[in-house]
Amino acid sequence: MEDQKYIRKVQCSVTNFLYYGDDYLLLHRSPNKRIDANLFNGIGGRVEPVENYLDAAIRETEEETGFNVSPENISLAGIVKLEGGYSEDWVMCFFKIKVPSKIIPLGNETEDGKLIWINKEKVLNSNYELVDDLNYCFKDIVAGDSIFFFTGKVNNDQKIYDANTTKLSIK
Repeated sequence: MEDQKYIRKVQCSVTNFLYYGDDYLLLHRSPNKRIDANLFNGIGGRVEPVENYLDAAIRETEEETGFNVSPENISLAGIVKLEGGYSEDWVMCFFKIKVPSKIIPLGNETEDGKLIWINKEKVLNSNYELVDDLNYCFKDIVAGDSIFFFTGKVNNDQKIYDANTTKLSIK
């Protein structure tokens, strides 16, 4: 008999952290959104069938901001797995993407919410309510000196109550 505790639907997605200088572009999700309503997060979405994570990162960046980015402007920051708390588990690739300007080609209003540039020093030290995994991963995203592997157990309030991070140095 199979162990039923391991049978859950898994969503694959990308979260992109676009930056220009010391500023990062975050999305303040609309309060009417089903997932992460009224919270700040990077830009991204689900990986489509037969699409890989890098192609999804490029597509999502263009769809949500209008920035046309290529692999030479992108680095893998980490892989995040969230278990519980949501109706399905999530496996996400976090990418750090350098953009040529703070002028957002599609503007700062999207169907998902409002895009806001925030200085890297203020993201964790502000009144912005972030999706909880950013409280664990944002410093590593900014540092960019390793690829992190993060697993978090999430409660029904979508807060992480148990976490594990391992880092792989970039040589």
